[in-house]
Amino acid sequence: MTSRFLILTSCLISLLSVGQNAALATKINARPLPSERELKDFENSQSSAPTVSRFSRRMDYREQEKAQKEQAEAARLQAIERAAQAEKAAIASSKKVIQEALEANNRGVALGKQGRWTEAIQAHERAVQLEPQNKQYRINLSAARCTFGQARMAAKDYDAAAGLFRKALAAAPDNGLAAKNLNEVMKKQGHDPGSVEERVSIGDQLLAVHDMESALIEYQTALQMENSARTHTKMGDVALHNGQLSTAANWYRSALEKDANFGKAHRQLGMVQLQASDMTGAAASLRKAIILDSKDNVAGQTLVEIWRRQVAQNPLLAENHLGLAGALQLTGDFNAAEDEYNKLATLEPGNPGLSAGRASLARARQHAMAEKHRAAAETLFNQGLKREALAEIGQSVMMEPKNARYQFLLGECLEANGDLRGAHQAYMTCVLIDPEKNQEAAFRMKEMQRGNTLNAPVQQAAQPQYPQAQAAPMQQAMQPQAPFQKNVFEAGSGMQVAKTQMGFSTHDEAQQAPAQNMAPTQVSAQVPAQSPVAQTPDPNAELMARVTEFERNRNYEGAAAFLKEVCTQNLQNPDLHHRLAVDLLAAGNVTEAIAEFRIASALRPGNKEFAGDLARAMEIHKRSQENAFEEAVPSASGKEVAAK
Repeated sequence: MTSRFLILTSCLISLLSVGQNAALATKINARPLPSERELKDFENSQSSAPTVSRFSRRMDYREQEKAQKEQAEAARLQAIERAAQAEKAAIASSKKVIQEALEANNRGVALGKQGRWTEAIQAHERAVQLEPQNKQYRINLSAARCTFGQARMAAKDYDAAAGLFRKALAAAPDNGLAAKNLNEVMKKQGHDPGSVEERVSIGDQLLAVHDMESALIEYQTALQMENSARTHTKMGDVALHNGQLSTAANWYRSALEKDANFGKAHRQLGMVQLQASDMTGAAASLRKAIILDSKDNVAGQTLVEIWRRQVAQNPLLAENHLGLAGALQLTGDFNAAEDEYNKLATLEPGNPGLSAGRASLARARQHAMAEKHRAAAETLFNQGLKREALAEIGQSVMMEPKNARYQFLLGECLEANGDLRGAHQAYMTCVLIDPEKNQEAAFRMKEMQRGNTLNAPVQQAAQPQYPQAQAAPMQQAMQPQAPFQKNVFEAGSGMQVAKTQMGFSTHDEAQQAPAQNMAPTQVSAQVPAQSPVAQTPDPNAELMARVTEFERNRNYEGAAAFLKEVCTQNLQNPDLHHRLAVDLLAAGNVTEAIAEFRIASALRPGNKEFAGDLARAMEIHKRSQENAFEEAVPSASGKEVAAK
């Protein structure tokens, strides 16, 4: 109890002493600590509140849209301002150019009045350069060039005068005085201004020296004279040199519309497609160009280069090697083409183009060898070595029996060596292969039938004389055998179908006199009163009467022999050739009949009857044509071996 009291008393005394000390303590005049609101000075913009979070606040979609609109509006206003400034600058520049062009033109006129034509032309060229759409400036330039050209022509400087007149036309194509003066100065230079060949040649020379304006004038003049594939191609060449690919391509395509087989147009179109990075189109066009003209080295080298690039880019693609092999084959590099085919066989042995490509390569090699023999034959023939030429062309014919060119040269060599029968057969084969392009072969056949030879005078004595009462030996040699007749005429062995049953007629049957005793298959022999044969002199009239008699007796071979003699006296009579063709066909000599039908149609191309008869004869002969070709070659080759 006593201890508790003492403790309480000591605590009370302590408290009283603390209170007394606090009352006696000295007061400190210090600023109190700041509060949180005092730290945030909202009136002072320089102060910033302490960062509460390290993450910034993202704008919502409304704030983003507002900001985007503000930016777009600011950009629009800036664009408007820039456009206005650019327009002002363009107007000022345009006014300056117009003023400068006007001053240049006026300066050119003043210089022209002083006779300073070189400076005057330069001033007018400057005016046209500044304002090319101003027609008056171009007229002034053309007039200045033309006047200066007249001065040079008077001074006999014809080359300079011609160049000035062409450039005058380039500035103003309707300058008639410049065109007239150009024609005159070309005549003084020794050129023919009315010749397309001259115009194209001069244009090529000007294009080679990059005088595009003058070359274009020459090509345009040639185009006005000759609207052909060649002139269209030349116009495209100028556009191509000027870098106008679209215009050049249009000219080349229009050239191919004129002539689809014009190789240069295909080649140039391929060049345009190559510059336009159309590799597929370029390769196709260049390939056509080489096929049409095997001597076009530019097209060949370009095609090979295209495929070499393709192979380099993807050497494991079989089609690239196939394309390169074809290009090399077309250019005559057969060994390199064979190497590419071998690579193709390694990469893809089952490629469908491999066997066809190799077969084509073999044919190309054979054709190249045949062409060598043909070239040798032409050289020997021109040198008078007829027998040696015959041996060479015989090799070509054995390699390519259906080549009309080889057959014609074979006929020439056989005729020169005295083998008229073999020559006639070669000419006949030539006509049958390509009737439209072998009119000379048909002419030689007719000359041989007349007894004329074209290569040597001694050949006329070797021409056999045909008896009038029977067919000619040549006719008998060319006449098919009995089985052949059966296949052609669809009848039994030895049977002959009359010409009226096959749709052929010797004359106008409407004017035929009635013949009650005539068999249905008998051929009428009456000739109309208006026939050219009826108006011939008495000897021919007697011959025609005998022909009529032979036809009545169905002796068509004798009728054909007589008609051949009549044709030698009147080669230009289509009715005689047509009647001879009908008799030859009735006698079974289809090949000679077709030749006579062709001659008749050529002499009278508008006659539908002649054309129809020729078509029917060709249809009859269609199944035997291949056999006729095979029979013609061994006989010729046998004679060549004997001659050799």
